[in-house]
Amino acid sequence: MAIDFHDRPYYGRPADPNRRQVVKTKEERGAHRAHRFASLSILLPRYRLIASLRFHPHNGGTLPAVQKALHDFRQAGGQLRAVFLDRGFYNYAVLAWLRAQGIPAVVPLRLGSRQRKKWEHGQRSYTTTHVLKDSKGRGPPLELTIHVVVRYQGGKKWGKHGGQYLIYAALGKFSLKEIADRYRGRFGIESSYRILGQALARTSSRSPSLRLLQVGVGMLLQNEWIILKLLYASEGRQGPVGFRIREELLRFEDLLQMLGRAVGYRLGNCCRLENRRRLPVRLRRQGITLL
Repeated sequence: MAIDFHDRPYYGRPADPNRRQVVKTKEERGAHRAHRFASLSILLPRYRLIASLRFHPHNGGTLPAVQKALHDFRQAGGQLRAVFLDRGFYNYAVLAWLRAQGIPAVVPLRLGSRQRKKWEHGQRSYTTTHVLKDSKGRGPPLELTIHVVVRYQGGKKWGKHGGQYLIYAALGKFSLKEIADRYRGRFGIESSYRILGQALARTSSRSPSLRLLQVGVGMLLQNEWIILKLLYASEGRQGPVGFRIREELLRFEDLLQMLGRAVGYRLGNCCRLENRRRLPVRLRRQGITLL
């Protein structure tokens, strides 16, 4: 499983000043506020499915988001193996609760330039321990297993050279060989959020319920797109996965166009526009008339 936050930029004044429904974010598209949604994705080889989506209030915190997402997944009958979280979930409350529940988890450390010097040394990957203390002083110190994975970049793909240090905190038994490979399956979530923008309807509404509906419909369309690709655009091949998806056979924008044509065929298309009222005086003065 992978849990992440998805922000939609918010423009204008709050709809209800007495009830804050937006969070403060980095500047994006000229806005510093956004509606935040918490999603839970199922990570499988070569594809991901979204299983849960909730509106996240401004004072919700990261721990309630994790608890509600895992509750939704269990209510649906899913079997949880491990949770892969973003670095924003690296805090004492989340990790202590996951350990108390016996849930294996992996989360990258939030480190500054000075703190990185403590971990980024040597030329080989290694495993160590770290004690995370509760900033509020309520709980006992939490001992974490730290995996420092060193990978070397030859410049073939991104033009970068030298060593790359990937530092993860792990709850449960994860080997150095598998932890980076398994966490890499989570990186596609950000690309799926970019694709989601193609399926969102245009609206100027500031209602969080309407925006939650729009994001939910867009994510359902993504799930349907992935299922259709597995059924009609996949072929068998040798290897650990056993199949390959041919992305060029069914792209997301092609599916949206087919759905748009189907909706127009079912509900009808507007082919004629009439105005039974007189034009405004300003337009008539400019010489604009009805044909």
